[in-house]
Amino acid sequence: MDYCFLCNNKTHWAPVNSITCYKKTVEYLSWNDWFAILLIILSGLGVVLIFAISTIFTRNLDTPVVKASGGLTLCYVILLCHFFIFASTGFFIGEPREFKCKSRQAFFGISFALCISCILMKSLKILLAFSFDPKLQNFLKCLYKPIPIVVTCMGIQVVICTFWVIFRSPFVEQNFFIRRVIILECNEGSIVAFGVMLGYIAALAFICFIFAFKGRKLPENYNEAKFITFGMLIYFIAWITFIPVYTTTFGKYRPAVEITVILISNYGILCCTFLPKCYIILYKQETNTKSAFLKIIYNYSSKSAGILTVSQISLESNFTTPQYPITNSCCKSEKTSVN
Repeated sequence: MDYCFLCNNKTHWAPVNSITCYKKTVEYLSWNDWFAILLIILSGLGVVLIFAISTIFTRNLDTPVVKASGGLTLCYVILLCHFFIFASTGFFIGEPREFKCKSRQAFFGISFALCISCILMKSLKILLAFSFDPKLQNFLKCLYKPIPIVVTCMGIQVVICTFWVIFRSPFVEQNFFIRRVIILECNEGSIVAFGVMLGYIAALAFICFIFAFKGRKLPENYNEAKFITFGMLIYFIAWITFIPVYTTTFGKYRPAVEITVILISNYGILCCTFLPKCYIILYKQETNTKSAFLKIIYNYSSKSAGILTVSQISLESNFTTPQYPITNSCCKSEKTSVN
């Protein structure tokens, strides 16, 4: 031929000097992909772990460990949130659809916000129970409103996701930058809204970390705060790492990066929150008794009272007026001290 016909660059491609246009293959993170299968297995193991923890807590409902964890209702709510987070990973796998793209981030974000809010209330309750500072205790009493705070924290995330879906909704996008492949993916619509949603969860996690860190020296059997602190640190490390990796990843494995970070952070918080309690219930039954808990509380209270007494004595001594000698006119050598 005297001249060449160009293929449609968006849908077809052709080798050099070819007389045929070849249709581009459509790629996305399918259910048959080996990485997707691995992520599905990890999510399934997380769901199994949640059911195992629920069974252990239900069978030991009246034990001090379960009661010290906030009771069965609060534990069930937190475990249900973890279940929804694991389930949300399924929305990132398979052929992108309009419903999947619009709902996956909102489903994950609201579930994670509710989970962190409940853990925040648990940390606040433990800190309030063992706070011996009157000013701090009064502040915590005014602050401790479990249901309103949890509803408010989750409600803010619901508002963020609702505005995101209404004004800059995610949509299905075909990416033509690769010569022989069409990448089918979800465009988040607004990177700012995506960042605000993740930033809000990070803010809740940071507040939870502060409360948990303040209560890290509480009695051993009640000291969930130390493990909650570790869980929040795992969350921060995972999501800080996520930002540069996600922005530099291209192609069908980009959703897999977010799934991986979701699984790491969810596993970290779940294991740090519940596994130490399960270990006490199963293997340290002698410490899971009312008498053992009362002994630990008594020792902690006595130690804290002693520290407060020493601090009070030191404080009073700091405010003692120095002694000044006063000379008596009748007896020059006689000195009296005025306090």
